Amino acid sequence: MSEIRLFITYNEIYPGKIVQLSKEDKKYLFNVMRAKAGDIITILNGKGKSFHAKIIDRGALEILNEANTTRDTYYNLVLCQSLLKGEKMDLIIQKATEIGVSKIIPFTSERSIVRVTSKLERWRKIAKEAAEQSGRLTIPEIEAVETFNNLLKLVDNGILFWERATQSLSDVFLNLNTSKPIFLIIGPEGGFTQKEVQSALNKGIVIASLGRRIIRSDTAAIVSLALISFLCDNYVIIKRNE
Repeated sequence: MSEIRLFITYNEIYPGKIVQLSKEDKKYLFNVMRAKAGDIITILNGKGKSFHAKIIDRGALEILNEANTTRDTYYNLVLCQSLLKGEKMDLIIQKATEIGVSKIIPFTSERSIVRVTSKLERWRKIAKEAAEQSGRLTIPEIEAVETFNNLLKLVDNGILFWERATQSLSDVFLNLNTSKPIFLIIGPEGGFTQKEVQSALNKGIVIASLGRRIIRSDTAAIVSLALISFLCDNYVIIKRNE
């Protein structure tokens, strides 16, 4: 089977279905991946199922059969990222998707430089492409921008990363409930204020550090997701072997 993978979330998918391709998907298949009529590719519906499909022509696919699938991960990571300037958010969306995040919630806080954005659809496209490239079965949700105070109302079982925290991620990990979504909260270029940190503590959110060095917000997002993914993977392995 070809390694070409394509998310089709705009059409119901089932064996025998003929799917008309969108303009964007045609460009990806034929211009980027150099596919041709007769090729067998993998179609994903974005809900955890995948199918084998045959390219009929440059505009349509025939769904052949459902493929064997396994879950993306056994845990649920939600990245809460303060809006950043420039193209930093693009990189975070791409890398967070590759690492396995299930949802990304952008937000504004007291020291945010950027407070509004028109890039949600761009970020959703980046997430789709990154999910296809990295072999995921689902595309992470990209939520609308929240304020910090509204974000705190959504968070249960979360960690806020702060450079002045005294506990490390490994210190607080075992107190997290890995059967529930784990929220990771990353601040803006100037960091969180003391008032914001106290508000998070008042909501029961854990405050943790990523080490002795002060790292940039975009770096912190990728590092925290990679570390928590590693810890969760090892936790699952240990539990299975008990």
